[in-house]
Amino acid sequence: MRIVIATLSAVLILGITWLYQQTLAENQLPVRNVEAERIAESYHLQITATFNAGIDPFAEDVSDAASLTVSYEGQPVYSVNQPIAAGEVIECDLELELRPGQNEFLVQMSPANASDSVPKAVQVELFRRGYDQAIESRTIWAGASESLVVGRVPFEVPERAVQE
Repeated sequence: MRIVIATLSAVLILGITWLYQQTLAENQLPVRNVEAERIAESYHLQITATFNAGIDPFAEDVSDAASLTVSYEGQPVYSVNQPIAAGEVIECDLELELRPGQNEFLVQMSPANASDSVPKAVQVELFRRGYDQAIESRTIWAGASESLVVGRVPFEVPERAVQE
């Protein structure tokens, strides 16, 4: 009797494992082509902080430190290497080659006085060049004790832009 129960248990466990593996294989996300066609796009960014921004004192290389850095796919596309006053609107135009679909910018700002015990915020508005309405508007928050304000600004590059 024990051998029958052991055999049935083994068959049941193997069956559940096989079913689990089949379900995983069917539900895999489609692989995104890394060499996908890229689209030349022009964007306009408006960035406003509620705090005085200064050079990042904790940067690995202080000579390359920035008070504001905007990155796309891990590469800096815009940076400001001087202090920025609270409420000052930083505007920049970006010419980028983007993949159709979901993309994002990484915005990083360094407070001039990290010891201030007030929460910090950065308002980021992203415009397609030539349009007045923002395609994305994000507020990035950081706690009072945080020394950097870092956040992502996701945006969609429509498929129709490929045909333009």
